[in-house]
Amino acid sequence: MNYAVVLSSVFAVHVLAMISPGPNVLIVTQTAMSHTRRAGIVTALGVAIGSTIWSSAALFGLSVVFAQFAWLYGGIKLLGGMYLLYLGSRLWRTADHHSLVPSSSTHATVHTDWQAFRLGLLTNLTNPKAVIFFGSIFAALLTPALPMWVKLAAISIIAVDATGWHVALACFFSTRRAQEVYRRIKRWVDRIAGAALALLGLRLILPSR
Repeated sequence: MNYAVVLSSVFAVHVLAMISPGPNVLIVTQTAMSHTRRAGIVTALGVAIGSTIWSSAALFGLSVVFAQFAWLYGGIKLLGGMYLLYLGSRLWRTADHHSLVPSSSTHATVHTDWQAFRLGLLTNLTNPKAVIFFGSIFAALLTPALPMWVKLAAISIIAVDATGWHVALACFFSTRRAQEVYRRIKRWVDRIAGAALALLGLRLILPSR
């Protein structure tokens, strides 16, 4: 078997999935625009660690556990949906604050690296659909006959992909020009991002048809 083809396929599918806007992209870009490049990058690293955790969990069978125990998957989806609703409503409520870096009274403020990292990590980890996604990729591409080093290489590729993509987003959206544009249209950017996060949260909470 051509291991390079397998790993290239994992890379390609994961990149295409990351490009699609979701809570991870929203939280990294909004943090980078509204705070600092450092805050955006640290948030991006939190997201990347979350992707590494979910993909590792999928590799070692958590997706099978979720399939067997629907209540566990449902419970994590509910918590994840509530967290995204909380983030969305927080962004909406603070949209009228005019400072680029909000004051201490603003709920959306990221004061420390740990808070930025935690924001990215929790945004990713509260979406259990990620483990289903990775489980599907691995079921299709990583057959049981493959050596363990290939499977670990796939996890490494996902970690590098997630880090590179989200850090690139943070760097781009934290440029002076991006922040100047953001300053002018902050109210609408924050409300759109807040509404999008809230809708993604509702999609997790409401039963799928």
